[in-house]
Amino acid sequence: MKKFLSLILVLGLSATLLAGCGGSSDTADSGDSGDAAEGNDAGYNTLNIIAAHGSTETVAQHTSYVYLKELLEERSGGAITMDIYPNQQLGGDREYTEACVQGNVTMGAPSPAAIAALCPSLNAFETPFLFSDYETARATMDSDAGQALLDSLEQYGLKGLGYYENGFRNLTCNKEINTLADLKGLKIRTMENNVHLAIWQALGANPSPLAFGELYTALQQGAFDAQENPLEQIYNNKLHEVQDHVYLTQHIYTPYIVFMNLDVWNSLNEQTQQLIQECMDESVQYNRETCDANNQACIDGINNSGLSQVYEVSDELRNEMIQACTDAGIYDTVIEAAGGTYAQDLWAAAGFEY
Repeated sequence: MKKFLSLILVLGLSATLLAGCGGSSDTADSGDSGDAAEGNDAGYNTLNIIAAHGSTETVAQHTSYVYLKELLEERSGGAITMDIYPNQQLGGDREYTEACVQGNVTMGAPSPAAIAALCPSLNAFETPFLFSDYETARATMDSDAGQALLDSLEQYGLKGLGYYENGFRNLTCNKEINTLADLKGLKIRTMENNVHLAIWQALGANPSPLAFGELYTALQQGAFDAQENPLEQIYNNKLHEVQDHVYLTQHIYTPYIVFMNLDVWNSLNEQTQQLIQECMDESVQYNRETCDANNQACIDGINNSGLSQVYEVSDELRNEMIQACTDAGIYDTVIEAAGGTYAQDLWAAAGFEY
């Protein structure tokens, strides 16, 4: 019944998109959080967290949510409970983010590109080739610049808690890609994000957005030649079954932005806030360890499938792609799209120069 009521709440949201993700709910009515101020014998507020995400139950995002749920419920002595709705049950990233702003969902963990139109500062994460390895990416997420981006969500009615990992985005296609010229005219599916579209246009491809749920069929029917996603999304959604080549372009590092409704957060006492943040931080470490294992399992699974193969990308091709993005002014586009100094600060933390 709770799942049904939550879904009705989401479906009842206004069809008009929130302007800039601005404004927050006047009442913190997510789940059963109305009695959050009452507390209990242990000193923690009573809170039921309705948590949404768009991935399957097999990926690290979901298992990290489950780990967070276990920590919160155990350490709060049952004062905090958490109900998780995966697989876009409460809508896609944009829909459940809007629901979280309005107070109908308590927690979300979307990709920044999916909600950057609502929360523009997150465009800073769409910098192509910002990181060359996971160690640098994770250190940057943990930096002051990473925290500043989490803090920027408060102006949109959200409390940023931390970053789970979606990983590096990689290219899949049905042709060999050895040079930049091989990308010319390639019809590639991207997310509905202006920076992503501009990147692939700069690389000579022909990008178009499409809902992720429609992607497998579109590739199978030849409506697209290629797509780009992190390894877990590629393997667990079986995209390698309809694509011959998986190239480790690692062109964009994608975190999941974990947040709560700001009104709910502000209704909690300091002890409860500290517990939630501590459990979140522990679940981030769990998430990273899980992602490392899952990424290698995905590579092995693709290579052993007999349907596709994973290929490294040469330094020459990577440098060609970076130069094409530079020449096309993509980095200036990211700065403008993110606003403020969010992009530049993130780049400085990463030691990135172009």
